[in-house]
Amino acid sequence: MAEEALFTVTSEEDAWALLRNALEKRGDIPDDLEIVWSGWPTLRIYLPNVPEDATISTSMMSAIISLQTSIYRTHALLSKGNSNLRTLTQIERDQFEIRVKVEKGSSDLSINLNDILAKYGNEIIAKMTGTDLLILVLGLALIYAGKLAFSDFLKFKSEQRKAASDDQKTKGLLDTFETYLQHDSKRTELLSRALEAAPVLKQIQQSANSAKEELVRAVADERGGKIQGIELPKDVANEISSKSRTQSSEARSAGQYRVAKVDTTVANGFRVTLEDIESGEIVTASLFDAIISAEHRTVLQSAEWNKKPLFVEMSGRRLRGKMVDAKIVSVSAVEDA
Repeated sequence: MAEEALFTVTSEEDAWALLRNALEKRGDIPDDLEIVWSGWPTLRIYLPNVPEDATISTSMMSAIISLQTSIYRTHALLSKGNSNLRTLTQIERDQFEIRVKVEKGSSDLSINLNDILAKYGNEIIAKMTGTDLLILVLGLALIYAGKLAFSDFLKFKSEQRKAASDDQKTKGLLDTFETYLQHDSKRTELLSRALEAAPVLKQIQQSANSAKEELVRAVADERGGKIQGIELPKDVANEISSKSRTQSSEARSAGQYRVAKVDTTVANGFRVTLEDIESGEIVTASLFDAIISAEHRTVLQSAEWNKKPLFVEMSGRRLRGKMVDAKIVSVSAVEDA
């Protein structure tokens, strides 16, 4: 029996080196392996301008809850193949609960992700080759806690804000900020290759980015700070997060959905909660046209009772990646469901 290979990760540098090795020497990675996380990854947030040391504001609490939700969603994707949080048991939620450490006499917050990453690895180790496991788990760590990944995220948000603004002062402020941000095209390409090798990482990155948006917004509310050592001044954080606050776009969606819940107690008389069968996205919608609503109500309620999928067309808005203000345009049964 071959001896188990041991990979120790003590820093972001270690993670990048191991990821490069896994991507470039796929055949040389044994299937029987163990990854030891020692001192990294840790997410660090420094807030020098809070009114009272060793405290957390409601805005930062909301951001941490968003991060927790993303961690849960990642677990659901890896263990169950979808991002539906309703499938998680209380035991699973307890197992993947994050802990926030507030340094005594300061406003330095840290979230140790070592144990979380180890649990992800243990959960999927039997399902994957050693190479695929390394790529997936290292990709996870770099997405959630990598300084470069956070820097690239901030640059993307800055570019978004500049494109939406006509104010030259704002553009100049963000141009200056972008010159400060760390950029490494080779490592960015490495992470892109990891996302192609393990497509589930794309969904995980999208979820993690939503949490990062909330963290940036919280830092703005706290009058500036640092995330993963990256200085985020108040004016920059305000500009970047203002895009997240206001951005929404008209959207239409069509696909197969499960009817999770029908609520007839609301003011408009009818509201339905739908789950996208492919993505696991949860959408709450009302009916578009009262004239034809009776027929749609019957179809929706029948699908809920019989647990049958439906083909649903909806219109609404996309806000932070989620469908909001959704109205059902049409519903129909799925043949041979």
